[in-house]
Amino acid sequence: MRIALLGLGDIAQKAYLPLIAAMPGITPLLCTRQAAVLQQLMQQYRIKEGYTELGQLIAARPDAVMIHSSTDSHFSLATQLLNAGIAVFIDKPLSYQLAECEQLLALAEQKNQLLFVGFNRRYVPLYQSALAVAPVQLQYQKNRYNLPADTRTFVYDDFIHLLDFAHYACALHNRGNFTPAVYGHFVDGQLGAVQVNWQCGRSLVSASMNRLAGGNFERLEYFASSQHWQVDNLVQGHIWADNRQQQLAVNDWHNTLYKRGFVSMLEDFIQQLAKGGSNTAQNKTLLSSHQLCEFVVQQLQR
Repeated sequence: MRIALLGLGDIAQKAYLPLIAAMPGITPLLCTRQAAVLQQLMQQYRIKEGYTELGQLIAARPDAVMIHSSTDSHFSLATQLLNAGIAVFIDKPLSYQLAECEQLLALAEQKNQLLFVGFNRRYVPLYQSALAVAPVQLQYQKNRYNLPADTRTFVYDDFIHLLDFAHYACALHNRGNFTPAVYGHFVDGQLGAVQVNWQCGRSLVSASMNRLAGGNFERLEYFASSQHWQVDNLVQGHIWADNRQQQLAVNDWHNTLYKRGFVSMLEDFIQQLAKGGSNTAQNKTLLSSHQLCEFVVQQLQR
């Protein structure tokens, strides 16, 4: 399969390009308006096809395009690609605007094309045993050092990871609607911290982010019947079961991208791409996560 990377910034170069270029059966293509960057990366990874314009890339008919450009550009780029009958992978979020998210997902269904969003935390290896059982209680927190932001950017660019995982984890085992309680802490008009609580079915959920913290730190606590997982920074932690503690860790020989879920996520993307067509069930979870983000934004902006 021929998979193109569109937009070759820091994340694309550090996380996605090294993995895609090394995957068997995948021929990578590159597209960026920065000609010097394009030539350097084509030479570094021995890639034969590279383009500086989206129209040229579409004419090359790749099987899929992975969009790694700025969030503001996602809607326009993805719309053109889906209309051209090309599957799309997008770094979260789909868009800052819920209406555009809804339009993209509807277009993917209409064109019967895969639309995949890079929620890598769904695929973190140390989270998988927890996801297999229904949560009684889920507490997910991510902190950053001195990085307040406007509300929409804070929620859609960063907090979305926690909201998506928490909602996804509960939806695997519960059905039904819920209304979150949203709390925010602002500094000079910028959102500094947020906490969102809800109950879905029998699961109690809390997702929070503090971007006024003393350092960068992430922790998932996942409680099931007689079980408790605690995973720090995606890569290490413990599980308590029947009052006994066991260490959780990924083998040292696995690289950081594997530990953070990127490898398994891309493998799933490629499997879905090979199968062909849109993934309606997955699209519903993507829509729900973006709807949850918009609800949080609206509550904070009241």
